[in-house]
Amino acid sequence: MKILIVDDDPGTVNALRVGLSSAGYKLVGAENASQAIEIIETLAESAEPVEFMITDMKMPGMDGLELIKSVKKARPDILTILITAYGSNDIRKEVTGLDGCGYLEKPFTPVILEMLLKSIDDIKRKLV
Repeated sequence: MKILIVDDDPGTVNALRVGLSSAGYKLVGAENASQAIEIIETLAESAEPVEFMITDMKMPGMDGLELIKSVKKARPDILTILITAYGSNDIRKEVTGLDGCGYLEKPFTPVILEMLLKSIDDIKRKLV
């Protein structure tokens, strides 16, 4: 499964790459929403399209929630997780109300993230 990690903090992208690559996931990183959309579009017809996107909420320009909504319009099959250090019940409800989306507040462990990835993927597979 190819996962796109979107965060304007290179340290976060790197930490997630290290944690998830050891679990066998194939990862690609983006520093902002426009770069993420470009990567998704570029890989859409490839042998390994992006299947999952993990995005931070607070980023310059388009925030993570706006990015998720934009991506879901073009590629509703992409599963997503919004991560944030600034939790909000309203944002959590909005994100988890979208099909194939999860929400995770920082700080979290790689184990928690991997469990959420698997649970969202399992739900999608049951619906297909």
